[in-house]
Amino acid sequence: MTRPDTSDRRKGIGLNGRLAVFARPAALLRRLMRERDGIGGVEFALLAPVLIVLYLCAFELMTGFSVSKKVSMAASTVADLVSRTDKVSTTDLEGMIDVTNAVFPPYGVDNLSLRITGVTVDAARQAKVAWSWSNSGAAPYAVGSTVDVPDDMRGEETFLIRSELSVDHELLMYLPALSGSQIKEITIRREFFFRQRINTNITCTDC
Repeated sequence: MTRPDTSDRRKGIGLNGRLAVFARPAALLRRLMRERDGIGGVEFALLAPVLIVLYLCAFELMTGFSVSKKVSMAASTVADLVSRTDKVSTTDLEGMIDVTNAVFPPYGVDNLSLRITGVTVDAARQAKVAWSWSNSGAAPYAVGSTVDVPDDMRGEETFLIRSELSVDHELLMYLPALSGSQIKEITIRREFFFRQRINTNITCTDC
C-alpha cells in the first residue's frame, strides 16, 4: 500500500489554515452587519449633540427676538407718552426710565441708554433739534442741529418727539471655543418718531 505524500498533505493543511484565518474575520464582519442590538444608542449618540445645538440656537433666537420686541415697545411707548403733552421737564423725562423698565420684565435691562428729543419741522420741511435729553445726564444733541427724519414725517410746521432706546443683550450661547467668536453680548437699538398731540409744539422747561 502506498503512503500519501506528506508534502501534499502539508500543503492541504496549510491552504485550509490560511482559508480559515480569512474566514473568521469575514464571518465576524457578517455577524456584526446583522447585529441590531444597541443601534438606538448609537443613533442617539450621533444625533443628540446636533439636536441639543439646534434647541439652544432656537432658544437663543427666541429670546433675542423677544428682547428686540420689548425694546421696540418701550421706545414706542416713551415717544407716545411724551407726544401727548404740551410741556415737559427733566423730571418728567427721567420718569420715562421707569416706564421703560416696566415694559421689559421678565427680561433684565443692561446698560440702558434712552434719548428723547424734540424736533421742529419748519415750512421748508427742515427738521432741527428744539431740545434733547439723555439718561446719561448730558444733552445728546445741540439745539438747532439737523435731524434725519423719515420723509412721511416731514410735515410742514410740525413738531415731533424722537425716542432712541438701546440695551445690551447677553448671549446665552457664548462659546468662543466652539464658535470662534468673542462676541458675548449685542446691543439692540430702536428709534421712533411721534407727532405732537396737543398744540403745535412741546417745550422742555429745563432741558
